[in-house]
Amino acid sequence: MNNRVTQYYVLHPEKKKEKDKRYYWKHKNELLQKWKEKRDEMYRYQKEFRIRRKNDVLSHYGGVCQCCGEATFEFLCIDHINGGGNKHRKDVVKGVNFYRWLKNNNYPPGYQVLCHNCNMAKGMYGKCPHEKQKPPL
Repeated sequence: MNNRVTQYYVLHPEKKKEKDKRYYWKHKNELLQKWKEKRDEMYRYQKEFRIRRKNDVLSHYGGVCQCCGEATFEFLCIDHINGGGNKHRKDVVKGVNFYRWLKNNNYPPGYQVLCHNCNMAKGMYGKCPHEKQKPPL
């Protein structure tokens, strides 16, 4: 029976479309609720996955800011040691995919962990204020 029904709808796609439309309008609220729950579950999973990936990358590069020693996960990011991050982002990778790129390329050298404050200061002023405060060795 199931095979015959499938064959019928393959031969008459407009009938299948009508049937699906009727089903949708009859069960609209239930379907929307299911889709909303699945979407929310998917977003939660994706967010957790991105956090795990970022954690893996930060751990590989040391896990603390190389300038000031900040260790709070939410404040940390990856810095291009010799600059060029903006160009790299435009040419190769965008956004959270940067962490994927680092992992897929076996964590190449030339990157370090900085907190967002030190990274921003380095980008804007060429040097972080913490470097001025450190006594010379």
